[in-house]
Amino acid sequence: MINKIIEILNATNEIDAWKLTERKTKSSELFFIKNKLEMNRGKDVVKYKISVYNDFSNNEHKYRGSADVELLPDMEREEIEQIIQEAAVGASFIKNKYYPLADPVEIDYNVPASDFYDNSFADILSQISEALFESDNFDNGGLNSAELFLNEHQIRIINSKGVDNSYQKRVLDIDFITNWQENSEEIELSKIITLAEFDLDTIINTVREMLIQSRERSKAESLPNINDIPVILTGSSVKELLEYFYVQANAKQIYENVSIAEIGESMQGKEIKGDKVDLLLDPNLSGSTHSVPFDKDGFPLSAQKIIEGGKLLQFWGDIRFSHYLGIEATGDIKNLSFAEGSYSEKELKSEPHLELLVFSNFQMDHLAGNFGGEIRLGRYFDGEKSIPVTGGSISANINKIKNDMLLSIEKQQINNYYGPKFIKLNNISIAGG
Repeated sequence: MINKIIEILNATNEIDAWKLTERKTKSSELFFIKNKLEMNRGKDVVKYKISVYNDFSNNEHKYRGSADVELLPDMEREEIEQIIQEAAVGASFIKNKYYPLADPVEIDYNVPASDFYDNSFADILSQISEALFESDNFDNGGLNSAELFLNEHQIRIINSKGVDNSYQKRVLDIDFITNWQENSEEIELSKIITLAEFDLDTIINTVREMLIQSRERSKAESLPNINDIPVILTGSSVKELLEYFYVQANAKQIYENVSIAEIGESMQGKEIKGDKVDLLLDPNLSGSTHSVPFDKDGFPLSAQKIIEGGKLLQFWGDIRFSHYLGIEATGDIKNLSFAEGSYSEKELKSEPHLELLVFSNFQMDHLAGNFGGEIRLGRYFDGEKSIPVTGGSISANINKIKNDMLLSIEKQQINNYYGPKFIKLNNISIAGG
């Protein structure tokens, strides 16, 4: 099929360059109600994504139009020719500034040795299912339902300049709901675990933690009216918040004048009173489903230090927008490794504070900097005792507090994020429940 597609691409006059991505996916899916397996299904599919490029000039400016189409392996040659021809014509109407494709570079990449790759799908899912329900032993609560998705992806990227790169990876997604009933009210909390390694301990500990949080939520009191108290974030909200610096340093945002970050300047303001941000983009971050040897363009990836001591060292970006800025491309790296902070969890929590564990929907605008959300579960510490609370909300803008963030020594990993587990923030607007 690939040879047929390439032959058609090369024979289409309107096409000046092209990129072909083949994605083979084999998957197994399990669906549980309580601890009973209700459904077991799988799939094995192949898809081809084609990007075609049409180069032209206008008023001495060079442009590269593009169009994307998707092909399936059972398509006849005539259908493929028609789809590609239509895409080629469509590309001629797109007026993007010219940018190059990736050049062929030899990449030495091997899938790391792991039980995740050596064992069969059946063996892996059997052990994962057992781990999933290991902590399901509480009297008033447990796992209400769970869905397991184990996918093996084989990716191959080819372009008209000679790139031909391949890799494979396995990805596990677990989507589960815990419930807890204390007195008459029943509480439900949901969680998604995404893993790139065979990590049973993370599954066991995450389920146990969610059950404990469900119990706390069932006993939580309404958030009182409190002002001028620090807020401590943990879990995925920390990841969302710190991703602001990653987005602001992206070449695309700089080119489109969305970000005003400047190389050599502080990204946290002139006077940093709290911890300074350090960010490394690591395409080989262990445990991340985004760890790959090259990006979607076939551009080879390597570790890149982006921010050090709060100062922006370089922009990061794909070939296209790096070319527009006239800088060396880093490629589209999606793994974020932030350095730990200066404060232990005990130090961060020694004074009165509001710790927020679960939001109905934590939202972070990585462009404008606004963030906040409705509180489903928190812990209010008044200096003497800690009580679970619910209701109310928080809101702020990171640009007003980024110079006074206290980061924890303790670190956590949430898929492609590895960094501080806790952030302590001041001057956060808190609305009572």
